[in-house]
Amino acid sequence: MRLTHRPRASRPTRASRTPRTARAPRRGARAAVGCALAAALLLAGCGANPSFGRDSGTLVIGAEGEIPPLDPHRMSGTVGLRVIDALYDPLIREDLGARTDRAPALRPGLATSWKPAPDARGYTLELRRGVTFADGARLDADAVKLNFDRIMDEDSPVHDATAAGNMTFLTRWIERVEVTGPYRLTLRLSEPYAGLPRLLTDRRMSIVSPRALTGLKPDDIGLHPAGTGPFTQEAADHGRRITLERNAGYWGGRPRTETIVVESVTDPTTLAIAAETGEVDAILSAGAQQVHQLTHDEAMRVQYPDAANQYFLRLNTRIAPTDDPEFRQALNHAVDREAIATLTQGQVAPSSGPLPRGNEAYDERAAAGNDGSAYRYDPERARQLIRESGVETPVRLTLLAPDSGPGFSQSTEIMALLEQDLKAVGVALDVRYLEFASLVAEEGNGYDDRTHGSFNGWTTGADAADFLERMFSGQAHPPEGVNRGWYANDDVDALFGRARGEPDDARRMRLYRRAADRIAADAPWVFLYQDRLPRLLADEVRGVAAAASVYVDYTTIRRR
Repeated sequence: MRLTHRPRASRPTRASRTPRTARAPRRGARAAVGCALAAALLLAGCGANPSFGRDSGTLVIGAEGEIPPLDPHRMSGTVGLRVIDALYDPLIREDLGARTDRAPALRPGLATSWKPAPDARGYTLELRRGVTFADGARLDADAVKLNFDRIMDEDSPVHDATAAGNMTFLTRWIERVEVTGPYRLTLRLSEPYAGLPRLLTDRRMSIVSPRALTGLKPDDIGLHPAGTGPFTQEAADHGRRITLERNAGYWGGRPRTETIVVESVTDPTTLAIAAETGEVDAILSAGAQQVHQLTHDEAMRVQYPDAANQYFLRLNTRIAPTDDPEFRQALNHAVDREAIATLTQGQVAPSSGPLPRGNEAYDERAAAGNDGSAYRYDPERARQLIRESGVETPVRLTLLAPDSGPGFSQSTEIMALLEQDLKAVGVALDVRYLEFASLVAEEGNGYDDRTHGSFNGWTTGADAADFLERMFSGQAHPPEGVNRGWYANDDVDALFGRARGEPDDARRMRLYRRAADRIAADAPWVFLYQDRLPRLLADEVRGVAAAASVYVDYTTIRRR
Protein backbone atom coordinates (compact mmCIF):
# COMPACT_ATOMS: atom_id res chain seq x y z
CA MET A 1 0.00 0.00 0.00
CA ARG A 2 1.25 3.47 -0.83
CA LEU A 3 0.29 6.69 0.91
CA THR A 4 0.69 9.72 -1.36
CA HIS A 5 0.59 13.35 -0.42
CA ARG A 6 -1.92 15.54 -2.22
CA PRO A 7 -0.89 19.21 -2.24
CA ARG A 8 -3.55 21.76 -1.41
CA ALA A 9 -4.03 24.00 -4.40
CA SER A 10 -5.85 26.65 -2.36
CA ARG A 11 -3.35 26.96 0.50
CA PRO A 12 -2.41 30.63 1.10
CA THR A 13 1.21 31.26 2.07
CA ARG A 14 3.08 34.02 3.84
CA ALA A 15 5.78 35.88 2.00
CA SER A 16 8.23 35.20 4.80
CA ARG A 17 7.98 31.45 4.67
CA THR A 18 8.23 28.52 2.32
CA PRO A 19 4.86 26.96 1.53
CA ARG A 20 4.27 23.77 3.50
CA THR A 21 3.66 21.78 0.36
CA ALA A 22 6.87 22.99 -1.27
CA ARG A 23 9.26 23.05 1.67
CA ALA A 24 12.76 22.04 0.75
CA PRO A 25 15.09 20.21 3.14
CA ARG A 26 17.40 22.67 4.88
CA ARG A 27 20.32 20.26 4.94
CA GLY A 28 21.29 16.82 3.76
CA ALA A 29 20.66 15.20 7.08
CA ARG A 30 17.06 16.38 6.93
CA ALA A 31 16.55 14.58 3.65
CA ALA A 32 17.73 11.35 5.25
CA VAL A 33 15.41 11.91 8.19
CA GLY A 34 12.61 12.61 5.75
CA CYS A 35 13.15 9.23 4.09
CA ALA A 36 12.97 7.48 7.43
CA LEU A 37 9.80 9.34 8.36
CA ALA A 38 8.25 8.62 4.99
CA ALA A 39 8.88 4.95 5.65
CA ALA A 40 7.22 5.32 9.05
CA LEU A 41 4.25 6.99 7.41
CA LEU A 42 3.96 4.15 4.92
CA LEU A 43 4.06 1.60 7.71
CA ALA A 44 1.40 3.53 9.58
CA GLY A 45 -0.68 3.62 6.42
CA CYS A 46 -0.52 -0.11 6.00
CA GLY A 47 -1.54 -0.65 9.62
CA ALA A 48 -4.06 2.13 10.07
CA ASN A 49 -5.01 2.96 6.48
CA PRO A 50 -5.12 6.77 6.90
CA SER A 51 -6.70 8.70 4.03
CA PHE A 52 -5.52 12.25 4.45
CA GLY A 53 -6.18 13.51 0.93
CA ARG A 54 -9.47 15.39 0.61
CA ASP A 55 -11.20 18.37 -0.95
CA SER A 56 -10.94 21.95 0.27
CA GLY A 57 -14.17 21.70 2.28
CA THR A 58 -12.74 19.04 4.58
CA LEU A 59 -10.78 19.74 7.75
CA VAL A 60 -8.60 16.95 9.14
CA ILE A 61 -7.90 16.67 12.87
CA GLY A 62 -5.13 14.34 13.99
CA ALA A 63 -6.01 12.42 17.15
CA GLU A 64 -3.16 11.17 19.33
CA GLY A 65 -5.01 8.02 20.43
CA GLU A 66 -7.45 5.46 19.16
CA ILE A 67 -11.06 6.61 18.82
CA PRO A 68 -13.33 4.50 21.07
CA PRO A 69 -17.04 3.77 20.49
CA LEU A 70 -18.83 7.09 20.82
CA ASP A 71 -21.21 6.45 23.70
CA PRO A 72 -20.99 9.53 25.96
CA HIS A 73 -22.26 7.83 29.13
CA ARG A 74 -19.60 5.13 28.83
CA MET A 75 -16.81 7.42 27.67
CA SER A 76 -13.57 8.28 29.40
CA GLY A 77 -10.56 10.00 27.89
CA THR A 78 -10.17 13.27 26.03
CA VAL A 79 -9.67 11.75 22.57
CA GLY A 80 -13.15 10.25 22.54
CA LEU A 81 -14.82 13.11 24.38
CA ARG A 82 -13.63 15.58 21.74
CA VAL A 83 -15.47 13.59 19.07
CA ILE A 84 -18.48 13.21 21.38
CA ASP A 85 -18.54 17.02 21.55
CA ALA A 86 -19.09 17.27 17.79
CA LEU A 87 -21.92 14.72 17.70
CA TYR A 88 -23.87 15.40 20.88
CA ASP A 89 -24.88 18.24 23.16
CA PRO A 90 -24.90 18.44 26.96
CA LEU A 91 -27.67 20.29 28.74
CA ILE A 92 -25.33 23.21 29.52
CA ARG A 93 -22.28 24.33 27.59
CA GLU A 94 -19.35 26.69 28.13
CA ASP A 95 -18.64 29.77 26.06
CA LEU A 96 -15.63 28.75 23.95
CA GLY A 97 -15.64 31.88 21.82
CA ALA A 98 -13.09 33.96 23.74
CA ARG A 99 -9.75 33.52 25.46
CA THR A 100 -10.08 33.00 29.20
CA ASP A 101 -7.68 32.50 32.09
CA ARG A 102 -10.09 30.35 34.06
CA ALA A 103 -13.09 28.11 33.46
CA PRO A 104 -15.21 29.59 30.64
CA ALA A 105 -18.60 31.09 31.47
CA LEU A 106 -21.65 28.85 31.24
CA ARG A 107 -24.14 29.26 28.42
CA PRO A 108 -27.29 27.41 27.35
CA GLY A 109 -26.98 24.04 25.64
CA LEU A 110 -30.02 21.82 25.27
CA ALA A 111 -31.33 23.58 28.36
CA THR A 112 -32.13 27.23 27.73
CA SER A 113 -32.24 28.01 31.46
CA TRP A 114 -31.60 26.36 34.83
CA LYS A 115 -33.22 27.70 37.98
CA PRO A 116 -32.27 26.57 41.49
CA ALA A 117 -35.05 25.50 43.87
CA PRO A 118 -35.73 27.80 46.85
CA ASP A 119 -34.23 25.20 49.20
CA ALA A 120 -31.19 24.78 46.87
CA ARG A 121 -31.97 21.06 46.64
CA GLY A 122 -32.85 21.01 42.99
CA TYR A 123 -32.77 22.68 39.58
CA THR A 124 -35.55 23.19 37.07
CA LEU A 125 -34.35 23.12 33.45
CA GLU A 126 -36.26 24.54 30.52
CA LEU A 127 -35.38 22.61 27.36
CA ARG A 128 -34.82 23.95 23.88
CA ARG A 129 -37.74 23.43 21.53
CA GLY A 130 -37.61 22.32 17.91
CA VAL A 131 -34.45 20.22 18.27
CA THR A 132 -34.18 16.79 16.63
CA PHE A 133 -31.59 14.05 16.97
CA ALA A 134 -29.57 12.72 14.05
CA ASP A 135 -31.98 9.77 13.73
CA GLY A 136 -35.03 12.04 13.58
CA ALA A 137 -36.21 11.61 17.18
CA ARG A 138 -37.47 14.73 18.96
CA LEU A 139 -35.81 16.32 21.95
CA ASP A 140 -38.20 16.78 24.85
CA ALA A 141 -38.28 16.23 28.59
CA ASP A 142 -39.10 12.54 28.23
CA ALA A 143 -36.05 12.02 26.01
CA VAL A 144 -33.77 13.66 28.56
CA LYS A 145 -35.28 11.72 31.46
CA LEU A 146 -34.66 8.48 29.58
CA ASN A 147 -30.97 9.39 29.52
CA PHE A 148 -31.01 9.78 33.29
CA ASP A 149 -32.96 6.51 33.64
CA ARG A 150 -30.17 4.76 31.77
CA ILE A 151 -27.62 5.78 34.41
CA MET A 152 -29.84 5.93 37.53
CA ASP A 153 -32.85 3.63 37.41
CA GLU A 154 -31.97 -0.06 37.73
CA ASP A 155 -35.58 -0.99 36.91
CA SER A 156 -35.57 0.90 33.61
CA PRO A 157 -35.44 -1.24 30.44
CA VAL A 158 -32.64 1.02 29.16
CA HIS A 159 -30.53 0.84 32.35
CA ASP A 160 -26.85 0.20 31.59
CA ALA A 161 -24.67 -0.80 34.53
CA THR A 162 -21.48 0.14 32.69
CA ALA A 163 -22.75 3.63 31.92
CA ALA A 164 -24.13 4.01 35.43
CA GLY A 165 -20.75 3.20 36.97
CA ASN A 166 -19.07 5.80 34.76
CA MET A 167 -21.55 8.53 35.70
CA THR A 168 -21.52 8.34 39.50
CA PHE A 169 -19.55 11.61 39.64
CA LEU A 170 -22.88 13.25 38.71
CA THR A 171 -25.64 10.88 39.72
CA ARG A 172 -24.47 10.51 43.34
CA TRP A 173 -25.97 13.98 43.95
CA ILE A 174 -29.30 13.43 42.13
CA GLU A 175 -32.12 11.85 44.11
CA ARG A 176 -34.64 11.72 41.28
CA VAL A 177 -35.52 13.29 37.93
CA GLU A 178 -39.04 14.55 37.29
CA VAL A 179 -40.73 15.56 34.07
CA THR A 180 -42.74 18.66 35.02
CA GLY A 181 -43.76 19.74 31.51
CA PRO A 182 -43.25 18.74 27.87
CA TYR A 183 -39.99 20.73 27.84
CA ARG A 184 -39.37 21.10 31.55
CA LEU A 185 -37.31 18.84 33.77
CA THR A 186 -36.54 19.03 37.49
CA LEU A 187 -33.48 17.45 39.06
CA ARG A 188 -34.12 16.77 42.78
CA LEU A 189 -30.86 16.62 44.72
CA SER A 190 -29.96 14.65 47.82
CA GLU A 191 -28.44 17.84 49.28
CA PRO A 192 -27.82 21.43 48.16
CA TYR A 193 -25.24 21.56 45.37
CA ALA A 194 -24.54 25.01 43.93
CA GLY A 195 -21.95 23.69 41.46
CA LEU A 196 -24.28 21.30 39.65
CA PRO A 197 -24.73 23.46 36.50
CA ARG A 198 -21.02 23.27 35.66
CA LEU A 199 -21.09 19.54 36.33
CA LEU A 200 -23.79 19.24 33.65
CA THR A 201 -21.37 20.62 31.04
CA ASP A 202 -19.36 17.39 31.29
CA ARG A 203 -19.50 15.81 27.83
CA ARG A 204 -20.22 12.43 29.40
CA MET A 205 -23.67 13.84 30.23
CA SER A 206 -24.43 14.50 26.57
CA ILE A 207 -27.95 13.54 25.56
CA VAL A 208 -28.46 10.43 23.42
CA SER A 209 -31.45 9.86 21.15
CA PRO A 210 -34.28 7.94 22.85
CA ARG A 211 -34.59 5.79 19.72
CA ALA A 212 -30.99 4.71 20.11
CA LEU A 213 -31.46 3.97 23.80
CA THR A 214 -34.54 1.83 23.24
CA GLY A 215 -33.70 0.34 19.85
CA LEU A 216 -30.00 -0.56 20.08
CA LYS A 217 -28.08 -2.96 22.25
CA PRO A 218 -26.00 -1.13 24.87
CA ASP A 219 -22.73 -2.07 23.15
CA ASP A 220 -24.01 -0.76 19.81
CA ILE A 221 -25.03 2.75 20.91
CA GLY A 222 -21.48 4.04 20.56
CA LEU A 223 -21.17 2.50 17.09
CA HIS A 224 -24.22 4.38 15.79
CA PRO A 225 -24.07 7.78 17.53
CA ALA A 226 -27.29 9.75 17.43
CA GLY A 227 -27.06 13.12 19.11
CA THR A 228 -28.17 16.69 18.47
CA GLY A 229 -24.68 18.10 17.88
CA PRO A 230 -23.27 20.30 15.10
CA PHE A 231 -22.07 17.23 13.17
CA THR A 232 -23.32 13.74 12.40
CA GLN A 233 -21.32 10.61 11.76
CA GLU A 234 -21.03 9.93 8.05
CA ALA A 235 -18.60 7.02 8.18
CA ALA A 236 -16.42 5.29 10.73
CA ASP A 237 -13.50 2.91 10.86
CA HIS A 238 -13.77 2.58 14.60
CA GLY A 239 -10.55 3.13 16.44
CA ARG A 240 -8.92 4.68 13.38
CA ARG A 241 -11.07 7.27 11.65
CA ILE A 242 -14.37 9.11 11.96
CA THR A 243 -15.88 11.20 9.16
CA LEU A 244 -18.28 13.88 10.36
CA GLU A 245 -20.75 15.75 8.16
CA ARG A 246 -22.18 19.16 8.94
CA ASN A 247 -25.60 19.26 10.60
CA ALA A 248 -27.00 22.08 8.50
CA GLY A 249 -30.04 22.41 10.77
CA TYR A 250 -28.06 22.62 14.00
CA TRP A 251 -29.86 24.70 16.61
CA GLY A 252 -26.61 26.47 17.54
CA GLY A 253 -26.00 27.84 14.06
CA ARG A 254 -24.81 26.35 10.80
CA PRO A 255 -21.24 24.99 11.27
CA ARG A 256 -18.66 26.73 9.08
CA THR A 257 -17.00 23.46 8.01
CA GLU A 258 -18.68 20.96 5.73
CA THR A 259 -16.73 17.83 6.68
CA ILE A 260 -14.36 16.98 9.51
CA VAL A 261 -12.21 13.85 9.46
CA VAL A 262 -10.71 12.75 12.77
CA GLU A 263 -7.73 10.48 12.08
CA SER A 264 -6.09 8.39 14.78
CA VAL A 265 -2.32 8.59 14.32
CA THR A 266 -0.89 7.23 17.53
CA ASP A 267 2.78 7.59 16.61
CA PRO A 268 3.77 11.20 17.49
CA THR A 269 6.44 11.44 14.79
CA THR A 270 4.11 10.17 12.07
CA LEU A 271 1.45 12.65 13.15
CA ALA A 272 3.96 15.51 13.10
CA ILE A 273 5.08 14.68 9.56
CA ALA A 274 1.47 14.43 8.39
CA ALA A 275 0.91 17.94 9.78
CA GLU A 276 4.15 19.26 8.28
CA THR A 277 3.22 18.03 4.80
CA GLY A 278 -0.26 19.54 5.01
CA GLU A 279 -2.21 16.30 5.39
CA VAL A 280 -3.43 17.20 8.89
CA ASP A 281 -4.86 20.63 9.71
CA ALA A 282 -4.95 20.48 13.50
CA ILE A 283 -3.49 18.56 16.42
CA LEU A 284 -5.61 19.42 19.44
CA SER A 285 -3.28 17.80 22.01
CA ALA A 286 0.27 18.25 20.79
CA GLY A 287 3.37 16.95 22.50
CA ALA A 288 6.41 19.09 23.25
CA GLN A 289 8.46 17.53 20.48
CA GLN A 290 5.70 18.14 17.95
CA VAL A 291 5.43 21.77 19.01
CA HIS A 292 9.19 22.26 18.66
CA GLN A 293 9.36 20.53 15.28
CA LEU A 294 6.34 22.12 13.64
CA THR A 295 6.62 25.68 14.94
CA HIS A 296 10.39 25.72 14.42
CA ASP A 297 9.78 24.90 10.76
CA GLU A 298 6.82 27.30 10.67
CA ALA A 299 4.62 24.50 9.42
CA MET A 300 1.90 25.38 11.94
CA ARG A 301 1.14 27.86 14.68
CA VAL A 302 0.79 26.95 18.34
CA GLN A 303 -2.05 27.98 20.61
CA TYR A 304 -2.02 27.57 24.38
CA PRO A 305 -5.51 27.27 25.91
CA ASP A 306 -3.90 26.51 29.31
CA ALA A 307 -6.96 24.52 30.31
CA ALA A 308 -7.14 23.17 33.84
CA ASN A 309 -5.44 19.80 34.33
CA GLN A 310 -3.02 18.12 36.70
CA TYR A 311 -0.21 15.59 36.32
CA PHE A 312 0.94 13.86 39.47
CA LEU A 313 2.20 10.83 41.31
CA ARG A 314 -0.90 9.64 43.14
CA LEU A 315 0.23 7.90 46.35
CA ASN A 316 -1.24 4.96 48.23
CA THR A 317 -2.09 6.39 51.64
CA ARG A 318 -2.93 2.95 53.06
CA ILE A 319 0.52 1.32 53.07
CA ALA A 320 3.91 2.28 54.47
CA PRO A 321 5.81 4.46 53.89
CA THR A 322 3.39 6.51 51.73
CA ASP A 323 0.80 6.41 54.52
CA ASP A 324 2.92 8.98 56.39
CA PRO A 325 2.09 12.65 55.60
CA GLU A 326 5.60 13.88 56.45
CA PHE A 327 7.12 11.33 54.11
CA ARG A 328 4.72 12.43 51.35
CA GLN A 329 5.66 16.06 51.97
CA ALA A 330 9.31 15.05 51.66
CA LEU A 331 8.66 13.53 48.24
CA ASN A 332 7.09 16.81 47.13
CA HIS A 333 10.16 18.78 48.19
CA ALA A 334 12.48 16.26 46.51
CA VAL A 335 11.29 16.75 42.92
CA ASP A 336 12.60 19.44 40.60
CA ARG A 337 9.55 20.57 38.64
CA GLU A 338 11.52 23.17 36.70
CA ALA A 339 13.64 20.35 35.27
CA ILE A 340 10.45 18.74 33.92
CA ALA A 341 9.46 22.06 32.34
CA THR A 342 12.91 22.27 30.74
CA LEU A 343 12.70 18.70 29.49
CA THR A 344 9.40 19.48 27.77
CA GLN A 345 10.76 22.73 26.33
CA GLY A 346 8.32 24.84 28.33
CA GLN A 347 5.20 22.95 27.29
CA VAL A 348 4.28 22.27 30.94
CA ALA A 349 4.09 24.59 33.95
CA PRO A 350 5.27 23.47 37.41
CA SER A 351 2.45 22.80 39.86
CA SER A 352 2.83 22.19 43.57
CA GLY A 353 -0.76 22.17 44.81
CA PRO A 354 -4.08 20.47 44.01
CA LEU A 355 -5.94 23.41 42.37
CA PRO A 356 -4.91 23.80 38.72
CA ARG A 357 -4.76 27.12 36.91
CA GLY A 358 -7.93 27.50 34.88
CA ASN A 359 -10.07 26.01 37.65
CA GLU A 360 -12.92 28.31 38.64
CA ALA A 361 -11.65 28.37 42.25
CA TYR A 362 -8.04 29.11 41.34
CA ASP A 363 -6.80 32.50 42.51
CA GLU A 364 -3.27 33.64 41.69
CA ARG A 365 -2.92 35.66 44.88
CA ALA A 366 -4.32 32.92 47.12
CA ALA A 367 -2.20 30.37 45.27
CA ALA A 368 0.96 31.96 46.64
CA GLY A 369 0.11 30.27 49.92
CA ASN A 370 -0.39 26.73 48.64
CA ASP A 371 0.32 26.23 44.95
CA GLY A 372 3.10 28.77 44.54
CA SER A 373 5.37 28.09 47.49
CA ALA A 374 4.31 25.03 49.47
CA TYR A 375 6.63 22.61 47.74
CA ARG A 376 9.69 24.28 46.31
CA TYR A 377 12.52 22.02 45.21
CA ASP A 378 14.51 21.58 48.43
CA PRO A 379 16.35 18.24 48.78
CA GLU A 380 17.71 19.13 52.22
CA ARG A 381 14.20 19.87 53.48
CA ALA A 382 13.11 16.54 51.98
CA ARG A 383 15.84 14.66 53.88
CA GLN A 384 14.87 16.44 57.11
CA LEU A 385 11.19 15.50 56.70
CA ILE A 386 12.10 11.88 56.00
CA ARG A 387 14.12 11.79 59.21
CA GLU A 388 11.25 13.34 61.15
CA SER A 389 8.81 10.81 59.67
CA GLY A 390 10.85 7.93 61.06
CA VAL A 391 11.09 6.23 57.66
CA GLU A 392 14.49 4.59 57.34
CA THR A 393 16.38 5.12 54.12
CA PRO A 394 17.20 3.79 51.68
CA VAL A 395 13.58 2.92 51.00
CA ARG A 396 12.02 1.53 47.82
CA LEU A 397 8.66 2.44 46.28
CA THR A 398 6.79 0.51 43.59
CA LEU A 399 5.04 2.76 41.07
CA LEU A 400 3.01 2.28 37.90
CA ALA A 401 3.54 4.55 34.89
CA PRO A 402 2.33 4.74 31.28
CA ASP A 403 4.94 4.03 28.63
CA SER A 404 3.12 6.23 26.09
CA GLY A 405 -0.36 7.45 25.29
CA PRO A 406 -2.22 10.78 25.09
CA GLY A 407 -0.30 13.32 27.17
CA PHE A 408 2.49 10.86 27.99
CA SER A 409 4.83 10.98 25.01
CA GLN A 410 7.73 11.81 27.38
CA SER A 411 6.57 9.69 30.29
CA THR A 412 9.69 7.55 30.52
CA GLU A 413 11.96 10.60 30.42
CA ILE A 414 9.94 12.34 33.15
CA MET A 415 10.04 9.24 35.31
CA ALA A 416 13.82 9.08 34.83
CA LEU A 417 14.09 12.63 36.22
CA LEU A 418 11.92 11.71 39.19
CA GLU A 419 13.98 8.59 39.87
CA GLN A 420 17.13 10.71 39.90
CA ASP A 421 15.62 13.33 42.25
CA LEU A 422 14.23 10.81 44.71
CA LYS A 423 17.37 8.69 44.72
CA ALA A 424 19.23 11.79 45.95
CA VAL A 425 17.14 11.74 49.16
CA GLY A 426 17.33 7.98 49.70
CA VAL A 427 14.16 6.88 47.89
CA ALA A 428 14.50 4.31 45.10
CA LEU A 429 11.75 3.64 42.56
CA ASP A 430 10.69 0.36 40.98
CA VAL A 431 8.69 1.58 37.99
CA ARG A 432 6.40 -0.81 36.13
CA TYR A 433 5.52 0.62 32.74
CA LEU A 434 2.15 -0.23 31.18
CA GLU A 435 0.23 0.75 28.08
CA PHE A 436 -2.04 3.62 29.13
CA ALA A 437 -5.35 1.73 28.93
CA SER A 438 -3.79 -1.11 30.91
CA LEU A 439 -2.57 1.35 33.52
CA VAL A 440 -6.06 2.80 33.97
CA ALA A 441 -7.52 -0.70 34.30
CA GLU A 442 -4.82 -1.71 36.80
CA GLU A 443 -5.37 1.25 39.11
CA GLY A 444 -9.13 1.51 38.54
CA ASN A 445 -10.08 -0.46 41.64
CA GLY A 446 -7.65 1.45 43.83
CA TYR A 447 -4.08 0.53 44.71
CA ASP A 448 -3.41 -2.82 46.28
CA ASP A 449 -0.93 -3.41 49.10
CA ARG A 450 1.94 -3.97 46.66
CA THR A 451 1.68 -0.62 44.87
CA HIS A 452 2.73 2.75 46.31
CA GLY A 453 1.16 4.81 43.54
CA SER A 454 1.22 5.75 39.88
CA PHE A 455 2.10 8.52 37.45
CA ASN A 456 -1.03 9.87 35.81
CA GLY A 457 -2.87 13.02 34.81
CA TRP A 458 -6.42 14.35 34.81
CA THR A 459 -8.18 16.85 32.56
CA THR A 460 -11.90 16.01 32.45
CA GLY A 461 -13.80 18.30 34.82
CA ALA A 462 -10.63 19.91 36.17
CA ASP A 463 -12.03 23.38 35.47
CA ALA A 464 -14.78 22.95 38.10
CA ALA A 465 -14.14 23.74 41.75
CA ASP A 466 -15.53 20.36 42.76
CA PHE A 467 -12.66 18.73 40.86
CA LEU A 468 -11.08 18.62 44.32
CA GLU A 469 -13.97 16.57 45.62
CA ARG A 470 -13.82 14.11 42.74
CA MET A 471 -10.11 13.54 43.35
CA PHE A 472 -9.83 13.73 47.14
CA SER A 473 -13.16 13.07 48.85
CA GLY A 474 -13.27 10.21 51.33
CA GLN A 475 -16.58 9.29 49.68
CA ALA A 476 -14.92 8.89 46.28
CA HIS A 477 -12.91 5.74 46.94
CA PRO A 478 -13.29 3.03 44.29
CA PRO A 479 -15.70 1.77 43.12
CA GLU A 480 -17.67 4.93 44.01
CA GLY A 481 -15.09 7.30 42.55
CA VAL A 482 -11.53 7.85 41.37
CA ASN A 483 -9.77 8.60 44.67
CA ARG A 484 -7.59 5.57 43.97
CA GLY A 485 -4.97 6.33 46.59
CA TRP A 486 -7.54 6.02 49.41
CA TYR A 487 -6.87 9.53 50.79
CA ALA A 488 -9.36 10.72 53.42
CA ASN A 489 -9.52 13.75 55.72
CA ASP A 490 -12.71 14.46 57.67
CA ASP A 491 -11.96 18.21 57.82
CA VAL A 492 -11.53 18.34 54.05
CA ASP A 493 -14.79 16.45 53.52
CA ALA A 494 -16.56 18.89 55.86
CA LEU A 495 -15.29 21.81 53.77
CA PHE A 496 -16.55 20.08 50.65
CA GLY A 497 -19.98 19.72 52.25
CA ARG A 498 -20.12 23.41 53.17
CA ALA A 499 -18.95 24.45 49.69
CA ARG A 500 -21.56 22.33 47.89
CA GLY A 501 -24.42 24.08 49.64
CA GLU A 502 -23.01 27.62 49.53
CA PRO A 503 -25.05 29.72 47.06
CA ASP A 504 -22.67 32.69 47.09
CA ASP A 505 -20.00 32.01 44.47
CA ALA A 506 -17.24 34.00 46.15
CA ARG A 507 -17.73 32.28 49.49
CA ARG A 508 -18.01 28.89 47.81
CA MET A 509 -14.67 29.38 46.03
CA ARG A 510 -13.00 30.42 49.29
CA LEU A 511 -14.18 27.20 50.91
CA TYR A 512 -12.72 25.15 48.08
CA ARG A 513 -9.43 27.05 48.37
CA ARG A 514 -9.35 26.25 52.10
CA ALA A 515 -9.85 22.59 51.24
CA ALA A 516 -7.01 22.87 48.73
CA ASP A 517 -4.71 24.20 51.46
CA ARG A 518 -5.50 21.21 53.69
CA ILE A 519 -5.00 18.76 50.85
CA ALA A 520 -1.68 20.36 49.92
CA ALA A 521 -0.50 19.96 53.52
CA ASP A 522 -1.51 16.27 53.52
CA ALA A 523 0.26 15.73 50.16
CA PRO A 524 -1.70 12.69 48.93
CA TRP A 525 -0.08 13.34 45.54
CA VAL A 526 3.35 14.40 44.48
CA PHE A 527 2.12 17.47 42.59
CA LEU A 528 4.15 17.72 39.39
CA TYR A 529 2.97 19.96 36.58
CA GLN A 530 0.16 21.28 34.48
CA ASP A 531 0.27 20.55 30.77
CA ARG A 532 -0.29 23.73 28.79
CA LEU A 533 -2.18 21.52 26.31
CA PRO A 534 -0.79 23.18 23.18
CA ARG A 535 -2.80 22.98 19.99
CA LEU A 536 -1.14 23.03 16.61
CA LEU A 537 -3.17 24.69 13.88
CA ALA A 538 -2.39 25.12 10.21
CA ASP A 539 -2.16 28.70 8.94
CA GLU A 540 -5.54 28.52 7.27
CA VAL A 541 -7.42 27.13 10.30
CA ARG A 542 -9.61 29.77 11.90
CA GLY A 543 -12.40 29.97 14.46
CA VAL A 544 -10.54 28.41 17.40
CA ALA A 545 -10.36 30.68 20.45
CA ALA A 546 -7.86 30.04 23.25
CA ALA A 547 -10.57 29.45 25.85
CA ALA A 548 -9.34 27.50 28.87
CA SER A 549 -10.81 24.22 27.69
CA VAL A 550 -9.74 21.01 25.98
CA TYR A 551 -12.67 21.51 23.59
CA VAL A 552 -13.13 23.73 20.54
CA ASP A 553 -16.27 25.29 19.11
CA TYR A 554 -17.24 23.02 16.22
CA THR A 555 -19.61 25.62 14.80
CA THR A 556 -16.79 28.09 14.13
CA ILE A 557 -13.67 26.01 13.36
CA ARG A 558 -12.90 26.15 9.65
CA ARG A 559 -10.28 26.37 6.93
CA ARG A 560 -10.27 29.87 5.51
